Amino acid sequence: MTEPEKQEAEKQTGPTEQYASMSTDVAAPQDPESGVDQSVIGPAWMYKPLFKIGKWEAPYFASPEMQLYLVSFVCFLCPGMFNAVSGLGGGGQVDTHDVNNANTALYSTFAVVGFFAGSIANRIGLRLTLSLGGFGYFLYVASLLSYNINQNAAFLIFAGALLGVCAGLLWCAQGAVMLSYPHEHEKGKYIAIFWVIFNLGGVIGSLVRSLVHLEFQAIY
Repeated sequence: MTEPEKQEAEKQTGPTEQYASMSTDVAAPQDPESGVDQSVIGPAWMYKPLFKIGKWEAPYFASPEMQLYLVSFVCFLCPGMFNAVSGLGGGGQVDTHDVNNANTALYSTFAVVGFFAGSIANRIGLRLTLSLGGFGYFLYVASLLSYNINQNAAFLIFAGALLGVCAGLLWCAQGAVMLSYPHEHEKGKYIAIFWVIFNLGGVIGSLVRSLVHLEFQAIY
């Protein structure tokens, strides 16, 4: 086809058809802040019921309901257990001075990192944000155990400051899951289920404190 013929053909097709043909050749843009490829779909087992009991089927792994339970138990085992330890009073320590300093460092870094946690979650994704957020909790409990043995106040305060960083990430990821995964008419139910499971950690801490108090009274 000669050049004059090409120009005549473009005039006949019109700009609308040209733009339509151009749009089919251009791939849909990806969100640069999502941290994941939106076209990725998980393996088939993630979309099948985990098990069946009679006619009742458990939700499949990738369902919003199952993700709610996973996030709830992560928070039960991390900040829930932190509440349980805190319920003992000063992390169960006789001298609470260093524990109070660790809590000061914790909430100082928590306030700062919490402000930027949303941007971090957008970049690295919710799964990695939640994983990093849970790291600081077991290190903080380990620092309390270490403090009982060697009175290492520096490690305790450092663990408290790191826990503040991790807590900002964890609660950001938790809030994103709670508000974005369920349908609008299910958000209240999902949030209620989460807080029931999460606050079981505080219940355990209170029970431990009560049992210790009852045992102390029985001895003396």
